[in-house]
Amino acid sequence: MATHRRHLVRDFTRYITCSVCRGYLIKPTAVTECLHTFCKSCIVQHFEESNECPECGIQVHETNPLEML
Repeated sequence: MATHRRHLVRDFTRYITCSVCRGYLIKPTAVTECLHTFCKSCIVQHFEESNECPECGIQVHETNPLEML
């Protein structure tokens, strides 16, 4: 007999939450170099100030970070 495990929303929160705004992902956008995911508007705004991933600090394409989204 197969074992069934109930999953709660809180089990998935870290996968569906933006670490910039701390809200649920809206238009999820991944940074190609590290695959961290953020709301598109959050990461676009972040890249206006910095070319590093806000999660891990890896440097994103120096000439145009948005090109790598």
